[in-house]
Amino acid sequence: MSTILGIWAHPDDEVFVSGGLMADAVRRGDRVVCLHMTCGEAGLYFRRPIDPDTLEDVRRHELGASLECIGVTEQHFFGYPDGALGDVPAIEAITRIYDVMTIIQPDEIVTFGPDGFTGNPDHTTLSAWVSAAFKLWNRPEARVYHSAISLEWRDSFVAPLNEFDMFWPGHPVAAAYSDLTVSLHGTFLDAKVEAIRAHASQMSPLFDAYGDGFMRALAAEERFLLAHAGPELSRVPDRSCSAPTATGRGRLHIQRELIRRSRNVN
Repeated sequence: MSTILGIWAHPDDEVFVSGGLMADAVRRGDRVVCLHMTCGEAGLYFRRPIDPDTLEDVRRHELGASLECIGVTEQHFFGYPDGALGDVPAIEAITRIYDVMTIIQPDEIVTFGPDGFTGNPDHTTLSAWVSAAFKLWNRPEARVYHSAISLEWRDSFVAPLNEFDMFWPGHPVAAAYSDLTVSLHGTFLDAKVEAIRAHASQMSPLFDAYGDGFMRALAAEERFLLAHAGPELSRVPDRSCSAPTATGRGRLHIQRELIRRSRNVN
């Protein structure tokens, strides 16, 4: 059994970036743990301002419902202030993340890259913390993946999502390749879409504006770049997975290409 640790800034980061990866891991009997720095209390509630304490309660509940959709049962908060991770002493945060790594002993860690995907400063701060903690941990058989998107995903989805102010200027940065690609179909895609929908205070406006077809297309592929890995993990075999259901077969195909190449990005 392997262990995957997802380290995120806010509730809904985890499913948007890696819902399929987590669902596949749970199906295979692996352990999946999510760690969130904040409760997302500084956000909006269905596009409207709301008291932060109330929103924190809402988003905690939504996260639990979302993770239940994909079978994840372990989740922890650090309780740092949403929108202000840059104000948290870095040594404190890095030490706490390091402690989690030593306790959980993950084989794979999934988080944001230095660009933070959306460009959110909380995301970029977290990425630096995770990299520093991983270097301190120095477990050669573990690996860290950073979220990535394709050129096609950027061209198809960024403009509509930016109608909801999802990305900071100059983001997201598309990668010309990925080291790990997760393609979702059938029941796996169903589960991820329902997990996204469970974050209703944040995601319902997207479903209402663009419909289920758009959200399914948006969720159907996850891409990751290998950020850190020991030399014995320079190549991992490809893996394909399927899960039977009463109404048919859900399909999830995962390709792993962990031979380091030059990073060509647009």
